[in-house]
Amino acid sequence: MDDMTIFTGKTEEAAIQAGLTALNCRLDQVTTRVVTTPRKGWLGIGQRDAMVDVALKPVEPVAPSKPTPKKQAVVPVQPQMPATKPAAAVTDTPEAAGTAQPVQPETTPEERRERREAAIEAVQDYLATIVDQLGIDATLDVESTARRQVKLVFTTEKEGLLIGKHGRTINALQSLAQLFLNHHGAAHVMVELDVAGYRERRAATLNRLAESTAREVVATGKPIYLDPMPAFERKQIHAVLAKNHYVTTYSAGREPHRAVVIEPA
Repeated sequence: MDDMTIFTGKTEEAAIQAGLTALNCRLDQVTTRVVTTPRKGWLGIGQRDAMVDVALKPVEPVAPSKPTPKKQAVVPVQPQMPATKPAAAVTDTPEAAGTAQPVQPETTPEERRERREAAIEAVQDYLATIVDQLGIDATLDVESTARRQVKLVFTTEKEGLLIGKHGRTINALQSLAQLFLNHHGAAHVMVELDVAGYRERRAATLNRLAESTAREVVATGKPIYLDPMPAFERKQIHAVLAKNHYVTTYSAGREPHRAVVIEPA
C-alpha cells in the first residue's frame, strides 16, 4: 500500500496544491482524502488549517497491443425509425401539479432552549480563554438567567485589573460576549458581566451623575455633554431623567465616543 502524506493549508485546495508541489505531479495522478476541514475560529481563537492526505495513484501496467483485425465486408443496415420518447408518468401528487414544497416547521421551544443553553455555555469558555490570556486568574459562573437575559459573574483576586479604568475592560468583555451570542444562535439574549458588585456600584454612580448634572443644567441654562459611555449606561442616564420636566436628554457622536447630552427643556 502506498504511503500517504498529510499536507496542510488555509483551505483544502491550498493543502492539495502543497501536496502536488511536493510530489511533483498533477491532480489526476493522485488520490486525496480530507483529514481535517479548516476552521476560522472566533477572533483568532480556535483557528485550524485544513489537513489533506495526498497519495500517488498506482501505475497501471500497459496492456500489449492487439493485432489489427482484417477488414470485413460492410453489411448495409436498414434505417430505423427513431424511438418514440415515452410519455412522462402522470401523477396527481401536489408536486407534479407545481405545488410548492411544504415549509419546514419552525424550531420547537425545546430546541430553542437547548440552543440557548449551549450558546451560554460556549460563551463562558470563550470568556475564560480571553481572561486567561490577559493573565487574570478568575472563575466565571452564571448568577441568574431568564429567557432573554443572562448575568455572568467573575470571581477573582484581581478585581481592579478585570474591571479596568472606568470599567473599560469589563465593558469590552461584555461587548465581546454579546457579539459571541449574536453569532451563535442566541442573538435575543442580552448578557451582563459583573465582578465584585461593580455593576450595582456603577449604577448608583450614574444615578448621582444624572441628577447632579441636571441640576447644573437648570441652574446655568446651558447643555452639558457627559463623558462617552456604552449604550447600556447611556440608557440608564436617559431613564433616570425621563420624568424630569426641566431637562431633556439625547445621545450624540459615533461609537465608541457616543455620549449623553443633557440640556434645558
